[in-house]
Amino acid sequence: MCTEFGVPASWIFAFLVSFGVYAILSDRQTTPPTRLMQPAQVVIAMVCVAPLVELDGATVAGYVAPTVLALVVTLTVCAAAAFLLYRSGATSAVSALLATLAGGASGMTVLAAELKEDVRFVVLTQYLRLSLVVLTLPAFVHVFAGGGSGGGDGADADGGGGSDAAAWWSPELRPVLGALVVWAAVWVLVRVTRRVVKLPVPYLLLSMLLTWFAGVVGVPDQWLRPEGVLLVFAYAVIGVQAGGTLTKSALRQFSHSLPLILTAVAAMIVGAIVAALLIAHFSDVPLLDAYLATVPGGIYAVLAFAHEAGSEPVVTVVQVMRTLAMLVIGAYLPTVIGWWGGRRGR
Repeated sequence: MCTEFGVPASWIFAFLVSFGVYAILSDRQTTPPTRLMQPAQVVIAMVCVAPLVELDGATVAGYVAPTVLALVVTLTVCAAAAFLLYRSGATSAVSALLATLAGGASGMTVLAAELKEDVRFVVLTQYLRLSLVVLTLPAFVHVFAGGGSGGGDGADADGGGGSDAAAWWSPELRPVLGALVVWAAVWVLVRVTRRVVKLPVPYLLLSMLLTWFAGVVGVPDQWLRPEGVLLVFAYAVIGVQAGGTLTKSALRQFSHSLPLILTAVAAMIVGAIVAALLIAHFSDVPLLDAYLATVPGGIYAVLAFAHEAGSEPVVTVVQVMRTLAMLVIGAYLPTVIGWWGGRRGR
């Protein structure tokens, strides 16, 4: 149905809505098991990093300004939202910042547990932000793409949009088999090296690094871009992750903070729109790509939407840099807040 109505990234959106409704009506959270999430993350990383292989130095240098602007706007809006939550008495300063930093909801949840902060508040805020951001993506893709379906070449290639709706179950066999081999090799290498190479969100970052290296050494481009059932599977899993996290119990427990949380999320989306307008105005980046590059959160879903819309590699570059920056900032939050509190004599 979503494909017929021209909804961008229809597989993600359909699973997000279906499992979101199920989570609310049944009051049961649905989280895809790790054995499904990790392979799906590898697929999304592969399809989004493949275009980076052909980038030259001048193109990468041109992405510096959009990246810096996106980071500054995101940090400013997140800090303001966190201050609002903290001053309202909803939670502690560190928990408020971890709850609003737009970069890797799962990573912020892990940090909250390690720092012994309010994990449930962080989880609710992060995944409410993620769900709302992803739920509104089709509308923004439609508007910022100039009223079209938002799908470029990538939309028709995998059956997420466009007229070739059967492509997802009947792609060309040779590229699919090649991509399956590369995907399996990347997945195994990430599983082996993630304990040695300590990186946040390893199934995103290490997968991107290995896919880029495979392209540099001459692996055919088609083998780096999974299609067909494998890509649809990844989209579906990411949709379940985004939609199945919110339950009535969680919303009821933090009902007194819900208006503030929703206000904070709305402010983040507005901040991303402002940043996108500035980037599009002062650079050659299209408005749709600028918004997808700055949208606050849901990196796997955003990268999948960017792939479906045929976006430029700037989306991947800015989103990955923002996620890394937010994870580093989150890790050093207690030190920074302690130093600031000490200076103010508190």
